[in-house]
Amino acid sequence: MMVVLDTDHVSLPERARGDGYLQLRTRLSLISPPEKVTTIITYEEQSRGWLAYVARARTLGQQIDAYRKLNHHLELYRRIRVLEFDD
Repeated sequence: MMVVLDTDHVSLPERARGDGYLQLRTRLSLISPPEKVTTIITYEEQSRGWLAYVARARTLGQQIDAYRKLNHHLELYRRIRVLEFDD
């Protein structure tokens, strides 16, 4: 079985709050890591968002926070299989 996570599924754990997060975390914990995948479209959407977040950082503290979050984003995509866009 393969479970394809879309942008909302990948983004929700980053916010780590609310009932939706708890339900998703519980459901995803029942799926083995190799069965969880996402798409290059999700990667692109999230990357654009984090790069815009970095660009808006004005103070050193904001930059440190932004780059920490961008690095977390990178680490997530190092651990999950990303499906290609094709016909």
